[in-house]
Amino acid sequence: MVDIQTDMSVAEIQRLLKAQQGKVNSLHKRREQLLEKLEKVEQEIASLSGGDSGGGVRFRNESSLEEVILEVLKKNKKGLGLSELTDAVEATGYQSSSANFKNVVYQNVYKSEQITRDEKSGKYVLA
Repeated sequence: MVDIQTDMSVAEIQRLLKAQQGKVNSLHKRREQLLEKLEKVEQEIASLSGGDSGGGVRFRNESSLEEVILEVLKKNKKGLGLSELTDAVEATGYQSSSANFKNVVYQNVYKSEQITRDEKSGKYVLA
């Protein structure tokens, strides 16, 4: 964290804030890259274990997760945070055997061109 002194000019404070935002953006990008690597590892595990990465039950839902997420967001015009979205998807009856279903929802939201994240509220909304 940056130690802000009281005798700093507005321009100096703005430079510090811009540097902080650059670091935050860099960390977001790094997280996205790590999630992509994790997805590849999970796919490799699934392919080596006959299509099942966890040894659990594979549920057959009527709609794809992406379709369910889009329907949930259509009903929530102001958007939902990731935890709220995950809960709302589960409330529709969508079933998953994933140990980290919230991460699966995030990956679907991230790759969807129809969903964007409102930077002010931090909520996911339809684009």
